[in-house]
Amino acid sequence: MRKFWVVAAILAMATSFTAVETAQAAKQFTIAIGSARGTMGRLGAGLSELLNKKQAGIKYSIVPGGGGRANPARVGSGGTDFGYSFSNFSSAAFAGTKPFSKAYPNLRGVSTFYSSCYHQYVGAELYKGGIQTWKAMVTSKKPLNIAMSKKGTSTEYVAQLGTKLYGTSYKKLVKRGFKLTFPGAGGMSRAIRSRQIDFYFHNSGDPNGAGIQATLGRDLRFMRMEDDMKKMLAKNGFSDCVIPGGMYKGNPNPTSSMGLNGVLLTTDKMDAKVVYDMLKITAANTKFLTGVHKIYGKWNPKTAGKGVGVPMHLGAKRFFEEIGGAM
Repeated sequence: MRKFWVVAAILAMATSFTAVETAQAAKQFTIAIGSARGTMGRLGAGLSELLNKKQAGIKYSIVPGGGGRANPARVGSGGTDFGYSFSNFSSAAFAGTKPFSKAYPNLRGVSTFYSSCYHQYVGAELYKGGIQTWKAMVTSKKPLNIAMSKKGTSTEYVAQLGTKLYGTSYKKLVKRGFKLTFPGAGGMSRAIRSRQIDFYFHNSGDPNGAGIQATLGRDLRFMRMEDDMKKMLAKNGFSDCVIPGGMYKGNPNPTSSMGLNGVLLTTDKMDAKVVYDMLKITAANTKFLTGVHKIYGKWNPKTAGKGVGVPMHLGAKRFFEEIGGAM
């Protein structure tokens, strides 16, 4: 009889420990970003750090890689729980139009978080020598060293569109002797400072840390964006934007460009409370987040429910309705 009670006690303790372990096990969610040193990387790192501090039982981690163009498919296919992207890519993925080969109707919007602007860096000596636009760059008779940005990102998508607009392609440029590379934001910044490349591009918010470092380490200029490229980008969901003057060394005047709404996506399978709590915590801690990236200081919950490009998640809808935000 005593042996029976000992065994029963052990089983009860085991059951108790299992229940405690289960209760203590945190739900794990991933947030897909682009380059770790890019705008999405810093936004995602700040958001996950905040949520991990303020919530019990839920842990967030960032997943570098895809970027704005690739992330909607990663989220929609279940490869990650949340993901940063841009409004044009989210709507295209939802509908299954270019550049996506299939539709992801399960995508849902959490919020817009910032506005991006396409930055075009070039060595000052080449700019002064007349290569001031994409057209001048890709039609140059002298082969050039260019970083197109990491493949799968919104920046590299613009590079694909730009080369096509001006009657060429990556393969044709390489055949003419051009050297093309596809690093992330930090890699491009280092490469242009060390003169391994003379051009690089980045669709990002302002200020961009990698860009600031690049202009401090080498005399750089922002290229001009011609009207035909602006019209082409407008057809692909971009809108007018301006890079502030004086933010980047060597560029004292505002620079006209094209940009997108930066958004956070999830799917219709995500728990509504998780999304609601994410936005509520974000709205209550903008001071902390602004310390991570100044872009958060511009985030306005009253308007952040507009322009996501896909239907709003039920948890996000509840949050924005409570605060009287537009959707």
